[in-house]
Amino acid sequence: MADILIGLGGTGGKILKAFRQRLWTEFDSSQRKNLPIEFIYVDSDRAMLDASDVSYQTIHGNCVFETSEFVDIKTHSNIDAIFANPKGYPRLMGVLGNVGATQSAVCPIGAAADQKRRAGRMLFAANIDAYLSRLGRAVQDVQKKEVGGKINLHLFCGLAGGTGSGSIIDAITQTRKWMFEHNISEKNGFSLTVFCQIPEATPQPNWDTGRYKANGYGALLELNNLFTSHYNMEWGTRVSTPPYDVSTNIETGRIYLTYDNPTPQNVKNGNIPQELNIAGGLILYTNKNDFGYSVNDPIQLAGLVSDFVYSRIFSPMDQMGQELGRFYTFENLSNNRDEYDETADPEEGSPLPVRTRAIGSFGIKRIIVPETELQEHIAYTLGSSALLQLKYNNWSNTSGYREEAPSFDEVTYVRDPGRRGSWKLTPEHMRLKQYVIDSDEKEKWNTGDFASYWNPCVDRWAEAAKGTQHPFDKLVDLCRGGYAEGFRSVGVENFYRDKARSLDTYAKQIAEGVEKYLFREWSDGRLALVSVRHIISELAKQMREQALECSEIVIPDLDTKINEFKGIINQAKEDVLNTNIVKRQIIFGNRFERATHYAKMLYSVMTERAAVEIFTKPLLENLEQRFNDLNSRLIGFEGRFDELYKFTKERMTALSDLETLSDGENRDGTETLTDPIVKFYNRNRMKELERRLNGDHDRMGTITDSVRSSIVDSLNSEGRFTNVTNLSNNTVSSALLGQVFETIRTFHNDLLVERTEKVLDVPILERLQHKFGGNDMALAKFAQDIIQASGAFLEINQNEIQLNNANTPAPEVGKNILLKRVLVTLPKAKDPALMQFADELKRKLEGAIPGGSGASVIVSTEGTRANEITLMIVENGFPMRAIGSLPMLKAEFDRLIVSNPANSIVLTSEGKAEDFRSLTALPPKTPDQLRAEVMPYMMMALGLGAIKFDTKSTEQWGAAGEEDIFGESDIVSWGYSKFTDMAYDDRLIEEHGKETIRIAREALASRLQDVDPAALKAIQDKLKETDAEFMATVGKVIKDENPTPKSRYNDFVNWTMAAKKIIGEYRPQR
Repeated sequence: MADILIGLGGTGGKILKAFRQRLWTEFDSSQRKNLPIEFIYVDSDRAMLDASDVSYQTIHGNCVFETSEFVDIKTHSNIDAIFANPKGYPRLMGVLGNVGATQSAVCPIGAAADQKRRAGRMLFAANIDAYLSRLGRAVQDVQKKEVGGKINLHLFCGLAGGTGSGSIIDAITQTRKWMFEHNISEKNGFSLTVFCQIPEATPQPNWDTGRYKANGYGALLELNNLFTSHYNMEWGTRVSTPPYDVSTNIETGRIYLTYDNPTPQNVKNGNIPQELNIAGGLILYTNKNDFGYSVNDPIQLAGLVSDFVYSRIFSPMDQMGQELGRFYTFENLSNNRDEYDETADPEEGSPLPVRTRAIGSFGIKRIIVPETELQEHIAYTLGSSALLQLKYNNWSNTSGYREEAPSFDEVTYVRDPGRRGSWKLTPEHMRLKQYVIDSDEKEKWNTGDFASYWNPCVDRWAEAAKGTQHPFDKLVDLCRGGYAEGFRSVGVENFYRDKARSLDTYAKQIAEGVEKYLFREWSDGRLALVSVRHIISELAKQMREQALECSEIVIPDLDTKINEFKGIINQAKEDVLNTNIVKRQIIFGNRFERATHYAKMLYSVMTERAAVEIFTKPLLENLEQRFNDLNSRLIGFEGRFDELYKFTKERMTALSDLETLSDGENRDGTETLTDPIVKFYNRNRMKELERRLNGDHDRMGTITDSVRSSIVDSLNSEGRFTNVTNLSNNTVSSALLGQVFETIRTFHNDLLVERTEKVLDVPILERLQHKFGGNDMALAKFAQDIIQASGAFLEINQNEIQLNNANTPAPEVGKNILLKRVLVTLPKAKDPALMQFADELKRKLEGAIPGGSGASVIVSTEGTRANEITLMIVENGFPMRAIGSLPMLKAEFDRLIVSNPANSIVLTSEGKAEDFRSLTALPPKTPDQLRAEVMPYMMMALGLGAIKFDTKSTEQWGAAGEEDIFGESDIVSWGYSKFTDMAYDDRLIEEHGKETIRIAREALASRLQDVDPAALKAIQDKLKETDAEFMATVGKVIKDENPTPKSRYNDFVNWTMAAKKIIGEYRPQR
């Protein structure tokens, strides 16, 4: 079989999403591509197409809707344009109705069709071609994968809003029509089951914008009308009218599902043959089951619906699967699909169907070992600890990695000489006394202190200058030349200006070198991310301080030395020049040696100053900016790690009760069986396992290494703190649920050797055997408890179920009304001991159903899910009047229409509210009501001789037969000697009421049977004659019997006046 799931509006979309989440979890992409399953999501809002929504992430990828699966019914629809030119949209004329009144009631249209059902239908109808096109593609796609297989269509919506509630009628009828037109038969080709969520009794405050509950009742009115609008020859056109067909080109045409004589007029009347079900049935549900359990989270409720459908789709076709299929498609109802008009007289023709019983509901209870959630919880728990290591690296022997920064001395770390040298942040590197970038080394200039350059140079120049006429001046000139052009072949200032032009290259290489060093330290687990940021922040601070120091201290100090050394050199020269020639000879050597010495120091200092001013200070400023930029990136990294940590915590909420577990408390989930999903596992053992692993330094080290490796690989950043956007939630999930979890599983098996102690990888039957094996009474109670705690998500009014209505067979629960099954699937066991235990559990479950409920239990032991026991409650075959919340919905519906008659349009998707028959059965008429209806005819029958007094035999009043040739007739006695007493015999009125009306009408018709229906004067004359006859007879009887008290006399006056009116208005038929 193939399946197409169709979601209308937000509620339908949530159900499809929940189904996809489970499908993507249980099947990988290679398996899914072979599944004959398609999705159609129809909405006026695109919010659920957000691929970045983390809830779409599953173990097998992102399950967000494909664009091709979405039918947008609002973005490109201009409702105002339709109202402006209604004749231009003939398909919508039936829905528009009185255009002015509808426009006034419906516009403007806000989000989600503004909770206006008429607006929702208009939006859907305006986009019907897009919907049918998507339906056609979906059918084609599943038929390719399941050739010749039956197609199961599952349609989902909520009835409280505007989009789903407004579009539901067309979604059903147009889907059905498409199948009909493509010759896909209901018997073997397809089935259509419709799920509708009824409004909650107490919706969330922001959900009800005015029409929430009333919309639900309006939708139920139309759905009931749709399901009872089927046609047969006997009923003819008296049945409910099918809805308008928004895909026909015949203006105001209605749904017409027959090939017989499809003339425009016939199409306007519509025709749904009785043998063609418009759909299998309606599965109605709300957020509260019949045990009083409420599901207030709409996502959780959508998950329960999807689980039920999921079980239907993937159930094996054994006895249980076949029974589920019969109830799901309503095949079990056979001839009990309708209730008939309780006010109709069968003698006047077959009563019409007025209320469908193709209504059902469901409940589902899954008792599961949440293996995936257990795996995720332990993986994300330990993964969150690993993320704490990456950010803080602060270990505690009692609690593992802590969520706080460790004590760390970044100043000492930064000032370490060896580390500073490896970072090329020493003064020697900053002043280019050492190579910094690769091109420096290629240039092969001398490294080391500047004195190592200037000392030998100045010595050579001094030797050369000694023999000259002016040795001091010559030495100065040679030094100046060396400074201007000789230093490193280009001169000091030229060299540093050249290097300053490449300042970005120097700063970039230094900053990246520091960054890569720290990245290695972090990625190897030696440094925490917060410590890296503190280091970089300290470096930026130092660069700023050192740059300022250059301006305010270093350069002024160097200038002082330069001036001092120049003065000493100049003084040496003056000492020689200002003495006599004899003494000059004596002191020259000493003074020239001093000048040489200070020349070395002068030009070393001058070079130092040029380096600092031209290169070092700008380099420090550039590095400060780069370290600040890196610091900003690190803040971004920390923020992303905070998000990842939050993500891991959020992914642990599926097992939230672990967080509330008290120390020493021993719970396994069977304490409260009323929840729809019972998670069966030992909470205490799970928590203890996580605690032991979290506090094991060596094992956590292994886990952290794995997480860190995955994160570093995903960054793909060449050893730098870049590409933070690559740190996706999916990256962490893939790491934690893949390699990390396999490591955790190994640790789990090392720590927990005995099967009874294990937390992971123990199937549910084995766990139940550990708990109940050998305790027959406890197992029987468990079986009884889960059966009794499994309820359908629709409260049923049992008074309505037991109500006996005329023209419909008397209710027999479990036979012709409220049919119910409890379907239990146990996993298939292979181990002999487990097989024996499963058989015993099966027997206990089959005997656990309460007597007199009309339900039965079917248990299958062929389940394919080793970690799940599924109980499905399926019930159907009851009318909408039995829905417990219906009076509440109707009251709100009526209130809104009374408060504003325009709501009669808004709350319906076509016509007005008064066009649809009430969902409740009309109660039998009271004796007074019957008396008021029958007595005018009894008076007329008396006056026209159809009721006479038997003077010959019984001396009682009764119905007179035909008169013979002598004017005599047989009288069937009604047991009263006084005519006026018969009026107050309730039993007589009920038993002879129909007969009385019939004989009175026949008597009146006989008086005018020979009058030409076209002869108005003759008719009037005959009616006057008849009235006179009537009054003469009646007047004599009333006068003779003189009914008392006065109130009774007045009754006969009123009944006589009503009879006269009937006579006066009578017209003979041709």
